[in-house]
Amino acid sequence: MKKTIAYGIAGVFAIAIANAGDSKGVTEAAVAEQPLGGMISAGYMTNYVFYGVDLGSNAVWTGVDYAVAGTPLNVGVWYVNPTDGNLDDRLDVYASVGQEVAGFDASLTFTGYFFPDSGADATYELGVGLARSLGIVDWSATARYDFEIDGWYFETGLSKGFAVSDNIELVVSTGISYQIDYWTAGGDFNHAYVMASLPIALRSNVTLEPYVAGLFALDAIDSFQDDIVHGGVSLSVSF
Repeated sequence: MKKTIAYGIAGVFAIAIANAGDSKGVTEAAVAEQPLGGMISAGYMTNYVFYGVDLGSNAVWTGVDYAVAGTPLNVGVWYVNPTDGNLDDRLDVYASVGQEVAGFDASLTFTGYFFPDSGADATYELGVGLARSLGIVDWSATARYDFEIDGWYFETGLSKGFAVSDNIELVVSTGISYQIDYWTAGGDFNHAYVMASLPIALRSNVTLEPYVAGLFALDAIDSFQDDIVHGGVSLSVSF
């Protein structure tokens, strides 16, 4: 099954990139069209890290997002399949709305987490996000509540982008998280992280993005989670 998923992802992106290329005759004759608001993406991760915990290694994932035209609504699905670890696979289905509030980019997201292979019970989460450019750096924060776990997860971070060339950017980010009754009972700092990613615009609608990150386990998870260095790569095509 895992090989089939990987071959399927490769096939989808081979077709998408081929279709994204401009044939001179077609380009000259065609009338420019507005994007439909969709994005398809796929990638590979050495470790699937979820809220500071390594749930599996050598993970292949794919996702589809769609921004509903004329509304603040964005919907999507995301599927991950680690080959080794504590998670067989997981399907995320989510919907979010975004709005600028007092100079902040605010969002409200509802997510359902499903486990097709294991048959484990689904969980459902409500998240609130805030983000704002501080000039020198960009700031973001999220608060999430899982209705099945009955626990909270909070995270805040800073990021900064540096132009490397016309189509390449280096993005450096760092952050810290806190949990209440999520991974462990009570409230404790969860983990800290640093990450560097390199978005490469292969075309106006095609982005390749490798990354490397460091995870540092704090009080809530350090009894079962080691500090690790992990990385991966993704390919995204908008349409």
